[in-house]
Amino acid sequence: MPPDPDLDPITRFQQLFVRAAASEPDATAVALATADAFGAPSVRMVLLKAVDAAGFVFFTNYESRKAGEISVNPRAALCFYWPTVGAQVRVEGAVERVTPAESEEYFATRPRESQLGAWASRQSRSLAS
Repeated sequence: MPPDPDLDPITRFQQLFVRAAASEPDATAVALATADAFGAPSVRMVLLKAVDAAGFVFFTNYESRKAGEISVNPRAALCFYWPTVGAQVRVEGAVERVTPAESEEYFATRPRESQLGAWASRQSRSLAS
């Protein structure tokens, strides 16, 4: 059953997300499109962590290419593709950072190995062979 068209867009998304989460291998996977200061586009997959009236939440390393693009051009688009429910959802808008406390709270939920990897790696940088 499709979401009620009379509901606000966030509630409609949340209803559709519940359906997708029941059948998609990873319904939280979403394509994030950003652009640099010259307007050159870039897209990559991120994981949706939350959605509410304030917006859609994903996390990224502040040193990543996408974070750099967002800092110079704070607009982005998301595209969810859920073939098992026959849906694709596009979201466009302004991007802003969560609070430092929210960022730290999320980081604390990550597995220890992921935390260590984040601390040790230089996000989006080439590794010497």
